Amino acid sequence: MRLRTLLIIAGLAIFLPGFSPGQKTKPPDIRDDQTIKVNVEMVSLPVVVSNKEGRRITGLSKEDFEVFEDGVQQEIAGFAATDEPVDVALLLDTSGSTELELAKIQRAAIDFVNQLHPDDEVAVVSFADDVTLQQDFSIDRDKNEYGIKKTRSGGCTVEYEAVWLGLEEVLKPKKERTALVLFTDGVDTCSHKATEKETLELARETKATIYSVYYNTESDMYRRRGRLPGTGYPSRLPPVIMNPNPPVYGPGGPGSSSSEYAAGHVYLSKLSEYSGGLLFDGMSDLTYAFGEVAKELACQYSIGYYSGNNKHDGKFRKVEVKLKKTGLVARTKKGYFAKKAK
Repeated sequence: MRLRTLLIIAGLAIFLPGFSPGQKTKPPDIRDDQTIKVNVEMVSLPVVVSNKEGRRITGLSKEDFEVFEDGVQQEIAGFAATDEPVDVALLLDTSGSTELELAKIQRAAIDFVNQLHPDDEVAVVSFADDVTLQQDFSIDRDKNEYGIKKTRSGGCTVEYEAVWLGLEEVLKPKKERTALVLFTDGVDTCSHKATEKETLELARETKATIYSVYYNTESDMYRRRGRLPGTGYPSRLPPVIMNPNPPVYGPGGPGSSSSEYAAGHVYLSKLSEYSGGLLFDGMSDLTYAFGEVAKELACQYSIGYYSGNNKHDGKFRKVEVKLKKTGLVARTKKGYFAKKAK
């Protein structure tokens, strides 16, 4: 059996020391004067290679790659080909805004895990008012499906907390190739223990690739009527499918303004870009979007190196991966922050 994540589980919700429900603090061990920084000895880079036509390329070897940090070539110390297993944390937004689409979301998520390589392990995590581990890592697709089907909608959205926990607690203990697949509309309404800035900083540092599947739930919010149990939502909503002048609700409310949905889309784009992943639009075809993520994971290399720059200055270091073969382009994370001297 592979190493399991170290999680303290109570009522299936993920709780951490110093991360108790209702406690309005930042993630544990994070001081007010700093953003999240992960101390990385080996710099790990998830890499996807494509040709000029955009077709993903597999079958390459370590010798085909060159890595540069701030323009200085680095020696590749670790390499994993595309046929190495991937540990995937599937994070599903099941807040109140997804109620009308939950069955479709579940079907698409099940199709996604069934497209993965048989050796890829999947953990299913849902988030609404809190973050819930529905199913721990397993290569058993029946267990994956069971975890997905257990998800229930309702409540506000602790998206930032879910991203932080997914990267730091679910995936970080894993030693193999890792990926976080995030399904959401990008709008956080009630996180108190993690912030947008902290999660974006963490996205630069994590060895995991973040793939976001964006689904705009704005129109669904105006199809709903009445009060949802336990959500604290207003008792009256517009009795029309689309309101040309929709009301704006505060944090924790059932809907957000169009500008908040747009900001959520930008947030997801940055999460994916910083980690070397991609943002997929699930609005027109959710199954297709998840399918594209599965194809990405099947074509991903992992490259590691020890930086030749030993300065602990906390500065951002730009990273670039090049191919020796002409006509090929590599996509990876933009860089990382060096450790600060204590």
